[in-house]
Amino acid sequence: MIKTKSLIKQLNKTSKTLSLENKKIYDDILIYILSSYIHKKDAEEFLRQTLDNFLDAEQQGKNIETLLGTSDIEHYCEGIVDTYKSSYNYISLCGEYIMYTGIFIIILSFINYITQSLITSTTYGIDNFTYYLNFDLELVFEFLIIVPVVIIFIIYNKNSCFNETSKGDRIKEYFKLFIIWSFGSYLIIACLMFLDKTLLFQLNIIIVLIIGVALYFTGNYLSEK
Repeated sequence: MIKTKSLIKQLNKTSKTLSLENKKIYDDILIYILSSYIHKKDAEEFLRQTLDNFLDAEQQGKNIETLLGTSDIEHYCEGIVDTYKSSYNYISLCGEYIMYTGIFIIILSFINYITQSLITSTTYGIDNFTYYLNFDLELVFEFLIIVPVVIIFIIYNKNSCFNETSKGDRIKEYFKLFIIWSFGSYLIIACLMFLDKTLLFQLNIIIVLIIGVALYFTGNYLSEK
């Protein structure tokens, strides 16, 4: 994930030299490719090569559609994604989901542990501080709410690529995303307020984080197969 953020930052910095029209096209390609769950190395290779081609095309005064060989850029990207995925085996595809599961476990468990520790220390005193993460219905439902919301955001951003939108349309899109995010937040608050706090089980936070890290690296390894 850190490498992905670094890649996006680097590509965005370089793509600023493109014209506004071509930068919009490239930004859409970048979002579409990164939202399509192809291997990181494949996405990085394709995005870097595409950016180099865009820069060369501008220097030579060529049209981007001529460079890509089509005016339907979304269909062009779909073909690229399908070509990459056709070379992946089942284990490789599962590896991506295992890796993201590990990321979710690390982030959500750590946040919940910090919140739980602060509440326990404030309410019952520092002597009651524990290294155990409580798994109750609240935490289970948080996972079940947050994961679909994140997936919806990714799909929504992917589907919004290559669409010619006015300022009013963009405002509507941002408002829809705000509604989705707000709905997810209200569901989490409702879980905290009304769900039974019955403890299901406890796990040492170190073990939880080790499991998350192990899933991440296992998934990352399998995804490169």
